[in-house]
Amino acid sequence: MKKMMIGGAAVSALAFAAAALAQQAQKPKVEAVYWLSAETVSGMATGQPAGVAKNLSLQLGSARRSPTPSAEHLPPQALRAGDRLPLVTPTGAAPREDGKPDYRPGPAGAPKGRIELYWGCGENAPAGQPVVIDLATMNPGAASPFGAIPNVKAMVPPSAGRHATYGEWPGGKNGTRVPRAASLVGDHVVQGSYSPEMRFAVAGGNDFLAPLTPRNAELASGAVKVSWPALAHSRGTIMTVTGARENGTIVMWTSSAVRMPGMALPDYLEQSDIARLVQQRILLAPETTECVIPAAVGKASESAMLMMTAYGPEANYGSPRDVPAGWAVKLRTKATHMGMLGVDLASLTGGVTADDDAPADAKPKKKRGLLRGIVGGALGAPG
Repeated sequence: MKKMMIGGAAVSALAFAAAALAQQAQKPKVEAVYWLSAETVSGMATGQPAGVAKNLSLQLGSARRSPTPSAEHLPPQALRAGDRLPLVTPTGAAPREDGKPDYRPGPAGAPKGRIELYWGCGENAPAGQPVVIDLATMNPGAASPFGAIPNVKAMVPPSAGRHATYGEWPGGKNGTRVPRAASLVGDHVVQGSYSPEMRFAVAGGNDFLAPLTPRNAELASGAVKVSWPALAHSRGTIMTVTGARENGTIVMWTSSAVRMPGMALPDYLEQSDIARLVQQRILLAPETTECVIPAAVGKASESAMLMMTAYGPEANYGSPRDVPAGWAVKLRTKATHMGMLGVDLASLTGGVTADDDAPADAKPKKKRGLLRGIVGGALGAPG
């Protein structure tokens, strides 16, 4: 009787294994991937001191090869960017190397200069700050005086170098900007000669984030209190300040409670990384609505730049299991702000903002990274 029971269990195990293998065999291969990157920009980066703008990037990668590639995105009317967005396949350009940030190297030769490094919110910098860094005496083999770079997973979007055929919008000379009132909510269709048709619907919780609208208030001590309305759907926020004293010393600060390079985090983060970084107090929690920048930083200079990034939610869509040619779509969101520390740009300009009906191909002005050469060269980070 015992042998019969063991035999029955073995048969059941074999049947379960066979069913699992059959299910695995039926799982469709992901033939094409499509990424939407949606950014809400506010402040000086819009080209107007108190402006608001929205940027959208679309990237399609496929395992199929096509001698005459053609693809397009049919967005909902709420996007206000046209009925058809052509996904252009780049020609004559070297494949981009993914997984590595783009940056402009600093000047040739050994870096020179002095940096004061601060971190954490509070009216007064705690004991042990600032960490003073002399770039000329840095040892390449020694531990970085800037602190540990957070361990995060690189988000690698589709690219010409990773896929047999690739298309993007905008392409060529077009810009990335869509009208300020643009919305991603609604039905989307992606179709073309080198990928299966993709149909998905974006819900309100995965739309463009609202703009960051921080307010600056200088305290009697010289510290600067920065406050902002709670941002719906935000998952975590980080702030950085870069300025310079009259003697040329660079002052760098980040809202992280952990010592780290202020420019270390990538443009977008995985949702699991965002949650972990909030727990580690590297990112401010989404319910946080104010942070006091220490007086030593607030007094650094009259032209210190305040940068702020709020990481938003991510949505993933895919083909039904019974579709042979599988596809996957990823939508990621963030909001960014650039302004001058201690200056309420909206008050100075009377609340002037970007035109709601700005054309979709209008190019935003390029950001000029403050002190890009010396800082970028020292950190090897985006400028």
